[in-house]
Amino acid sequence: MKLSIKINKNLIEETENVAIVFCYIFSFYIAGPITSSLLAAFFLTIYLFLFPTKQRWMFQNFKHIFAIKILLIQLFIIGIAFLYSYTHLTFDLSYAKVMFGQTIHLIAGIVIVTYLKYQRHFDELKIEKTIVTAFFIQSIIQIIALGMPSFATLLTHFNRAEDLQEGYGGVRGLALAAGSGWSLGLSYGLTYIIFTKRYLLQKIHTKTIIIGIILLIGTFFAGRTGFVGAGLGILLFFLSKEQKTSSKFSLVFKILFLIIIFCGIFYLLFPTLADFVIDNVLPFAFEPFYKLYYGEGFSTGSTNKLGEMWQVPISLKEILIGDGLFTDPTWGYYYKRTDVGILRNLLYWGVVGYLIIIAYQLFLIHPIKHVKTISVISPRSMHLYKHMIIIYLFALEFKAMTVGFNKMTFSIIFLVSYFYFEDYHKKNGAQYAYHDYLPDIRP
Repeated sequence: MKLSIKINKNLIEETENVAIVFCYIFSFYIAGPITSSLLAAFFLTIYLFLFPTKQRWMFQNFKHIFAIKILLIQLFIIGIAFLYSYTHLTFDLSYAKVMFGQTIHLIAGIVIVTYLKYQRHFDELKIEKTIVTAFFIQSIIQIIALGMPSFATLLTHFNRAEDLQEGYGGVRGLALAAGSGWSLGLSYGLTYIIFTKRYLLQKIHTKTIIIGIILLIGTFFAGRTGFVGAGLGILLFFLSKEQKTSSKFSLVFKILFLIIIFCGIFYLLFPTLADFVIDNVLPFAFEPFYKLYYGEGFSTGSTNKLGEMWQVPISLKEILIGDGLFTDPTWGYYYKRTDVGILRNLLYWGVVGYLIIIAYQLFLIHPIKHVKTISVISPRSMHLYKHMIIIYLFALEFKAMTVGFNKMTFSIIFLVSYFYFEDYHKKNGAQYAYHDYLPDIRP
């Protein structure tokens, strides 16, 4: 009886943990500007303030040196954005508005990591597992939405992705997330790298493979960008030395076998839905291969458009100091009709401003490092893990605004880096920020 109660309690706690992380990362709309991340932070703040000891947890964490530095950098970037816009007399504050939204998201995140750290005793391994679980659930939501149009319509109240659903014939815009397009695909790719590090560099179970397959299916609806992260995750897997080479190739065959079995069962149980997937989802997910097969070259509609966006005239002056324009003042869209991250940053504030954003992104990732007492992989593999994340984010900057800008990837990296920072300094007995103000009252 006691064992049953303990199991139920653990299940409830795990469900709550995943729900909190899910609400924070995907930050879906509730009403007006209110999102799930703000609502989660609001309720957790009320809960923490009900108890004097837990109030002190929050006061401690708002003096946390890593969080304070992020906040100061964000405010500095907002200030620089104002300066550039007013110096150029463009008064374009669209970048500052995005960064201000990220700052609000950071404040909500500090409340959330306070709860997870003290109430749930999270560490780097647990936060990585919870992030993967959140994306697994998101994949299930998208799969259900694909088969139930009424549910997909209901989701539009929370993702506001009606145009995306209509534009892609019900294949995209199926997630319970504020950003169901580029942001979601980008974040799936980042999660693949986390999934590889957390699950595939240790003893691998059939359950792990199934989770990976479901994540892969979720990417079909999120966007092909996620496959770039999947590719880097595979590269991390093969470059690491935790698994024997024979085990790695054995895993590949197991995955292929399970995919074949899954597809066969799916087609037998849901023939109509399977036909829809074959006719609509697969052509979108594997568009370059379809085009290659039909003699149209290895390309997609988005890569063709991306090629056009790179054909933007840019002067030496713009490279050095920018134009102070992030959004076109005449039609309210991307300045010079390009969404390429590198070009938009250079056109806005030139190379100096862009270097500040790059430094900010690298600072966010910096705490990810090997912690001897907790890490389950080698220092070499941890080094590879960290650099795969960096490579992924900077590679996608060649397509759209990514580095230091995207809120969903910021959410993931902040959660991961915060607990790596905690675990590293705990292991080394380092004293930082809040220890100068209050004693450690961790239960």
